[in-house]
Amino acid sequence: MSIEKLEYFYIIAKYSSLSKASQELYVGVSSLSSALKSLENELGYDLFLRQGKKLILSEKGEKILPVVKRIIDEAKKIQFPLYQMIDRPIFKVGISESIFIFEAGECACKEVDYTIRYVNAAPLELFNQLKNREVDLVITSSLVEDPQFERTALIRSKVVLAANTSLVKNELNQADAKDLEKIPFIVLSDHLGHQQLTQRTADFFSITPEYLYCPDSLGIHKWLKEKKGVFVIHAIEKELLSRESIHFLSLPNGLNLEFYLYKNKTSAPAFDIEEVENDLKQIFKEIEMKGRNRSE
Repeated sequence: MSIEKLEYFYIIAKYSSLSKASQELYVGVSSLSSALKSLENELGYDLFLRQGKKLILSEKGEKILPVVKRIIDEAKKIQFPLYQMIDRPIFKVGISESIFIFEAGECACKEVDYTIRYVNAAPLELFNQLKNREVDLVITSSLVEDPQFERTALIRSKVVLAANTSLVKNELNQADAKDLEKIPFIVLSDHLGHQQLTQRTADFFSITPEYLYCPDSLGIHKWLKEKKGVFVIHAIEKELLSRESIHFLSLPNGLNLEFYLYKNKTSAPAFDIEEVENDLKQIFKEIEMKGRNRSE
């Protein structure tokens, strides 16, 4: 029986829902369900009564819940990461840009004796999690000076603009302030990082364009096809938007974003994470090279 399974049980009980627990833990519903079933098999009794998608604590589940909470609280006191397992440790890495989570999975190092679980959230939330030792490492472009954190330069991400070919001159490869001020900027309303990136681009060119807020990333292709505006992206994302009708404009190097790797210097993890740091640097070096190739 692992502390990780007990944590899963506790969070599932907190919400009476696998899906909500999945969102807090950043663990797939199927993995949570399997872990819960494994724990119930080890204990020899059901912890929940199933009522459709809702889970209600069984009598025995209610009885052991306070005990499980005490175990988790004690584990926190000795700074033992709840998600670590002795045979194969799991390291949580917070990333402020969701696109990098997909790319990191594509470039993952093979034959390692640990697992990386990526967490996507706003920088401020990730730094709070790092302080509270809820994540082991954080990757973000935000610059924070905190004696509790150690920061290492990781990659430089190239930023480009995507637009319908009819909105720009065919021969234009470099974005121009005069042209951009006349075109609305599409912004992902559910993505704080993208809002900041778009505003940063507008500020760089000293323009005040119209902003069109798209509710989700699925609508971006449609809006670009309908010539509604331009869309600021990391060069690594070009492959996801590549269409015959889409034209990509390069942006000045001054708009490139530096990303950093942060760790909590006061943490005393049960396992040495230096190997994880080195592997992440290798993974993101590959991501940086992909971004450079796609920006050309």
